[in-house]
Amino acid sequence: MSILISLALFFIMVSLGLNLPSLQFDLLKHRPALIVRVLLATCVALPLACLLLLRTPLGQGLSPAITTAVMLMAICPSAPMIALKSRKLAENPELATRLQFWSACAAIISVPLWVSQLPVEAGETIWSVSSRDVAFQVFTVQLIPLLVGVSLRRWCAEWSERWNPVIQKGASMLLLVLLALILIVALPKVTPMLIGNLRGALLMFILTWIGLGLGFAVAGDDQDERSTLPLVLSMRNPGLALLIIQGMAPNAIDLKAAVVGYVVVTAVGSAPFMKWRQANESQDQISGNV
Repeated sequence: MSILISLALFFIMVSLGLNLPSLQFDLLKHRPALIVRVLLATCVALPLACLLLLRTPLGQGLSPAITTAVMLMAICPSAPMIALKSRKLAENPELATRLQFWSACAAIISVPLWVSQLPVEAGETIWSVSSRDVAFQVFTVQLIPLLVGVSLRRWCAEWSERWNPVIQKGASMLLLVLLALILIVALPKVTPMLIGNLRGALLMFILTWIGLGLGFAVAGDDQDERSTLPLVLSMRNPGLALLIIQGMAPNAIDLKAAVVGYVVVTAVGSAPFMKWRQANESQDQISGNV
């Protein structure tokens, strides 16, 4: 399982790097305020909102597995499917890829800092790992393959153009297979837990919409930003969350299943936003043709 998770995350980050023609310092140079707003929202504001939600009556009494999985997903930015989804909404899908790059870089600092806030009730020593170990883990599975992809794109551009679609589809399928396997293995054990914790699903749904709202709030007047940024904030990184769980508590199948549940709730919760933005895009095109 650990090898499968690592491979999926590795190829996803390589594919992300292959989508970048160069290191995206141009965005930092021309739109520094946008990057700062997005990173503060996805790495600070959303985890903080999750922490506060878990301390409300809605979050009280949830199972330790669901509580931990929700917090873990909240602190893991840069979901692998953002670029694919943004292509359905935005004329400039590269914006999502560029923001993914900066979110992945910021995660090296933010994820280890937030790990200390994970509920210790999920296991007696489950989160006793040091922040330095988590930082090293994030660095090796996110930044290194990301830089490998960027380097291949720069020095082997023709090869990258030919093989990147294959790598991207293969990595996405590998992650989907991984999530499906975890759900199948955990279903008999976790189904009663999920039924008994419907408030947990509601909390995941609310957190998804908080992410969408934050993204829309930090976006400018540009329509591509208003379509892309909510996805960047609301969609979290299940591959990174599963890798952290695998490194700290490899037998915690209930935690892994709860992470998969979060992915499902996010997909359902973001569907109305996707339809709304697609309708707006269609309306703008009709108005432009008149």
